[in-house]
Amino acid sequence: MKKYFLFSTIIALTLFSCSKEEGEGGRSSISGKVHLTDNTGGIQGDYDVPDYDVFIIYGEDDDIFDDDTKTNFDGTFKFSNLREGSYRVFTYTADGNEASGLAPIFRAIELGGNDDATVKTIEVEK
Repeated sequence: MKKYFLFSTIIALTLFSCSKEEGEGGRSSISGKVHLTDNTGGIQGDYDVPDYDVFIIYGEDDDIFDDDTKTNFDGTFKFSNLREGSYRVFTYTADGNEASGLAPIFRAIELGGNDDATVKTIEVEK
């Protein structure tokens, strides 16, 4: 009887103590687009920017990115295989008011079970 009780207690603790946190391992995805306005002396204009860094933060507990990707030729990006939860996607834009010359632009999103979510286009400047 003691063995059965011990075994069932271990099983119950294992099942109820496991909580899936945000991050990889799910079936959801977050996609979006980065659009650039270039007012410098080079190629001026507006266009969907290729090969631009985009970052993702899993959850709301920290400000350190967990993964990154680059935009495709048409400015689109996608983070796949995500679990249900809260996420923040961001990239950087030029900002003369910052010492580094860059400022982050964030997009927060909540994913349900098997969602494929799209964030609003991220407008950046050069």
